[in-house]
Amino acid sequence: MRIFEEKQRFRQWWVILILTATAVGVLVNLYYETEGFTIIESNFSLIFAAIIIAIVIVGFFMLELRTKIDPIGITATFHPISFFSKHYNWSQIDKVYVRKYAPLTEYGGWGIRGLGEAKAYNVAGNYGIQIVTKKKKRFLIGTQRPQDAEQVLKRYTEKISL
Repeated sequence: MRIFEEKQRFRQWWVILILTATAVGVLVNLYYETEGFTIIESNFSLIFAAIIIAIVIVGFFMLELRTKIDPIGITATFHPISFFSKHYNWSQIDKVYVRKYAPLTEYGGWGIRGLGEAKAYNVAGNYGIQIVTKKKKRFLIGTQRPQDAEQVLKRYTEKISL
């Protein structure tokens, strides 16, 4: 295997439960405040809030962590928000390896995490691709396929060390 590509989405049951409960709560409140959706124009702020929450929920379900390891380097992007994209060329990397980690205690959960020298992009699980740059910055990319990632990393790190 020469290239590793992985796409992950937030699909944990508890996340779906929270989003569903939020949507139901807003809709029930909107229903009662507009007397069964009959006087909608009188509650513009509530309708606006419902639209914003709907956009956030749809956006959340569209969010996808894309990871790629290839001859150029390692890239992680939260698609479709290209602002949250990290790329490391092999020449920038001092060490890279797959490791087990504790998302809550090390990074405060899942998503775009971390401050200072240690950052992480993760969606679920507790395995990640740990990158340590030559400038000693640390970046972790969560993976659901640690064995496949490790196999591809081994191929490129052996070439780098020669």
